[in-house]
Amino acid sequence: MKTMTQRMFNEVKEGMSRTVRSAAIKSGDIAMETCCSYLFHEPKIPMELLKASAEK
Repeated sequence: MKTMTQRMFNEVKEGMSRTVRSAAIKSGDIAMETCCSYLFHEPKIPMELLKASAEK
């Protein structure tokens, strides 16, 4: 049989692990969205610059 202190300590550990797990999931989702948005971003280049670099 567990004592009250052990049960309370186990509850605190479970609560902390739930909090850390949810924070890790949220930060992973944000990092993945940021990575994908930068990966598929195509900057707009003015045609004058493209023509100037092609002529050189």
